[in-house]
Amino acid sequence: MESVRINLIHPTNMSELPAVSVPTDATASWLVNEMIKAGFIPQPNSVGAYKLQDSRTGKQLNDNQTLASAGVQGTNLQVTHATTGAYQAIS
Repeated sequence: MESVRINLIHPTNMSELPAVSVPTDATASWLVNEMIKAGFIPQPNSVGAYKLQDSRTGKQLNDNQTLASAGVQGTNLQVTHATTGAYQAIS
């Protein structure tokens, strides 16, 4: 199994830039789950989700897209927090 070395850019602390080696067949959602397990990012709230963006190309990776299929090669991956929706009760 091949691996690729990437830098992860924290969503709120740009100075936090760990370098990691991950399998090229890893998906974006797998990588996000690993970052949560490692304590790099907190669990998202009920209306949020993390996304990964290749800083070299500016393209956002789909959740089930592998790093290889996205063309990720020795780059920085920006971790972003997206709000997926919100609910407001009207009384």
